[in-house]
Amino acid sequence: MIVQWYPGHMQRAKREILELNKYIDLYLILLDARAPLSSRNEQLEALIKDKPKIYVLNKSDLADETKNHEFVKYFQKNNQVAVCIDSLKGTNVKSILKIAENLLKEKIEEAKQKGRRKIIRFAVLGIPNVGKSTLINKITNSAKARTGDKPGVTRAKQWIKINDYFEMLDTPGILVPKLEDDTVAIKLCAIGSIKEELFDKELVAKKTIGMIKERYSHLLNAKYSIDFFTLSEEEYLTEIGKKRGCILKEGKIDTLKAATMFLDDLRKGKIGRITLDEVVRR
Repeated sequence: MIVQWYPGHMQRAKREILELNKYIDLYLILLDARAPLSSRNEQLEALIKDKPKIYVLNKSDLADETKNHEFVKYFQKNNQVAVCIDSLKGTNVKSILKIAENLLKEKIEEAKQKGRRKIIRFAVLGIPNVGKSTLINKITNSAKARTGDKPGVTRAKQWIKINDYFEMLDTPGILVPKLEDDTVAIKLCAIGSIKEELFDKELVAKKTIGMIKERYSHLLNAKYSIDFFTLSEEEYLTEIGKKRGCILKEGKIDTLKAATMFLDDLRKGKIGRITLDEVVRR
């Protein structure tokens, strides 16, 4: 399955990032904690490689807690700063400013010595629907940045004043031009980073069940009470449909509705805390 999703506003956003790069002191690279590696845009990171970055693993409350710790260590081992947050509840959000201040302490001190106040300017970058606007709203305790539960809500850049020392730039979500890695594409579809009309929900649901059924079998059993060990992914999805009453008039199982319900359960954490990515061992 190849996902093609690269609207014109994303191409413009890349150009704008290049233009604004000289004005920005630090970048927040916002990732989805359920798929921290799959939700990275390394093409975009290459554009800003010389600037300090904080890798912010959002929606960590929905991700496997053990994996959260493993991924923070993974970034640290690669000399990168990472923090897990929940932007909706505000968990660890305030720590971002402290980390940013520490990363830029030399510039801040240099400005003080010259009798100036250093304004730290952030850019918040990430793929669609990862929670950029929600994070900014939580930091600023406001609703200045638009939010939504669908990919692509944020369209234009917005400068958000946090306090007398910090300003943030919100940017539209940027996805890689072409997802040629089917596994990555499946994961991004599963967590809601791709618009649903652009992929086959039944295929994504079945592939996702296959990804998680061994590691999180206890969560699937607790949620659906289905013994998947004797079933294929397709049969398992059909059983979910039976359990959830997804029956068509002719008595057939509505597997599309079952897939929709499964993906909704996954995204809302109703199955449990699940991480789709694995830490890369080096």
